[in-house]
Amino acid sequence: MISEAVLKAREVFDYCGIEDPADISLTDLIIYHEGIVNETPLNNCDGRMVMKNGKSIVSLNSNIEFPKKKRFVLAHELGHMLLHSNNEATFSDDYSTLEAYKHGAQEKEANDFATELLMPELLFKDACFKQKFSPDLLRQLSDKFNTSLTSTIYRFIDFGNHPICVFFSKDGKIEYYKKSAQLNYRIPERNKLSIPSDSVANEYFSQNRIYRNEDSAQQISKSTWFELGYYDNDTVMFEFCVIAPRYNTVVSVIWEK
Repeated sequence: MISEAVLKAREVFDYCGIEDPADISLTDLIIYHEGIVNETPLNNCDGRMVMKNGKSIVSLNSNIEFPKKKRFVLAHELGHMLLHSNNEATFSDDYSTLEAYKHGAQEKEANDFATELLMPELLFKDACFKQKFSPDLLRQLSDKFNTSLTSTIYRFIDFGNHPICVFFSKDGKIEYYKKSAQLNYRIPERNKLSIPSDSVANEYFSQNRIYRNEDSAQQISKSTWFELGYYDNDTVMFEFCVIAPRYNTVVSVIWEK
C-alpha cells in the first residue's frame, strides 16, 4: 500500500510539471505553499520550521556545507508543511530526524515525502538498472538526482539493484541499522554497542582515518558485522563509509560482490 507521504510527493511532482527532479527548486515550492525560507546559522539542528494559521517559516542552517544536504533538509520541511499542517507546530530537525534514526511517525513521513520527491521510485530504479554496484555508483546517483550521498544510500536500500546493509554510528556507538530485503544475513543485536574493532568505521573513530574515493571500498570479513551460522564461511565483504565529522557520525555501507 502506497503511503500518504509518497502519494503527496507524486502529486507535487506531477502538478508542477517536473521532468528532472534534480532541477526542483525547493525554495520556490515552499514559497508556493505559503512558506518563507530563511537561511541563518542554527545551533544543534539543520532545519527548523514553525507553522501557524496556514503559514510556515522555514529556517535552514547556513552552516551546512553541502548544497545537496540543504536540498534534502528543505524537502523534509516541505513534507512537514504538506502533511502536518492541521495544527500549530514547530519542527526541529537534525541528523537523528533527517537520517531516519528518530522513528517518530511525522519524521518518517517527512523523510518518505522528501525521498520520493527528490528520487522518485521509478526513476531511481531505472537509473540503477544493469549498473554494477560500487561506491562510485552511489556517487553517480547522488549527482544525477542532486541529493546527498547519505539520502541516496538510504534510497538504494529499498530500490537499488544490489543488496546492501547500512549501519549508522555516532561517537563510536551503533545507533541503528537498515538492510535490503534481499540481504538475509543475521545481524547481532548491536544497537547502542561499540562498533566492531575490525570495521572501517572503527578506523575513523579510533584513528581518524578517512579513505579517499579510489580506496573507499575496503575489504572486510562477513563476521565483522554479521553473525556466522555453524555452516557459514567467513567470506569477503566490503565496507564503504560516509563520514560526517561535524556530527561525529559514520554511515557504513556493507555488501558483497
